[in-house]
Amino acid sequence: MVLLLQNDGINDLQTFIIIIVVLLILWVGLRQMGRKRKRRAFRSTSLGNLRRRYVQGEISEEEYEKQKKKLGADN
Repeated sequence: MVLLLQNDGINDLQTFIIIIVVLLILWVGLRQMGRKRKRRAFRSTSLGNLRRRYVQGEISEEEYEKQKKKLGADN
């Protein structure tokens, strides 16, 4: 990257475009990571609530297993 900024055959516009593309890729990647984290947190909270309801006797074992499969839980 430092070599690009020294303008060895690359003009300022090309350098600017390269920097914008790199920043855009980073932004998209970080945004996707945030979405995955939110989705994972939601699933974890939902599974926790489901377990709590099962332990407290609010739902049967069959209902617990059915709902757990809907959440995509492996445990």
